[in-house]
Amino acid sequence: MYICQKLISMEAPTPIDASTLQQYPIFQGLSEERIDIFLKQSPCSLRSFPANTMIFIQGTKCNFINLLISGKIKAMMMNNEGKQVTIEDMEAPRVIAPAATFASINDYPVNIQSITDCKILFINKIGFEELMHSEPVIMLNYIRLLSDKSIFLSHKINTFVLQNLKSRLASYLLNQEQHQTQQELADKLGVTRTSLARVLSELIAENCIKIEKRKIIIEDKAKLKLLTS
Repeated sequence: MYICQKLISMEAPTPIDASTLQQYPIFQGLSEERIDIFLKQSPCSLRSFPANTMIFIQGTKCNFINLLISGKIKAMMMNNEGKQVTIEDMEAPRVIAPAATFASINDYPVNIQSITDCKILFINKIGFEELMHSEPVIMLNYIRLLSDKSIFLSHKINTFVLQNLKSRLASYLLNQEQHQTQQELADKLGVTRTSLARVLSELIAENCIKIEKRKIIIEDKAKLKLLTS
């Protein structure tokens, strides 16, 4: 991928400081002084991306620890037929694709696209590995992050495989403070707009939700919760 190839040769110092990295779970428990030393010793590059940019492409190599410093991005998965589903929306501060970096096949499992203008810090993989060996708390933090991600993906699998569309939609609406357009909802649930519109109509008829000015409003949480069980 062109981004990573360019970053390997970049040696300009990054404006990121220790207090910024302490916002991330993987750096918690490490002093600012130790983080400053790490930043000086390990090559890091800060890149800016405008909104609606495809930053990482599914199947390309992941050779860095990628930290979302500012902005919002989304992770999307696409099959060979072009069908796409949004796996997750992410907002800074977040670690992007933490499991891919040290995997046996270290490819990005998803496409990463910017929702807003954003900045991403690329941390040298070898330098971070050395930090984990010298600072056990960092290794434990990283293991915890991977464990949390594994549980999150297990819940996703349950939602997409074991529940029907009405249950999936009810679960999603109950766990989201802001509800997107029908197309965005369709992408997140991995269905066509036609199928989504049919289920939305059913939920409206059952007085579970209503739609006002293109916004979905929950009318009866108890009914929606029954659909998820």
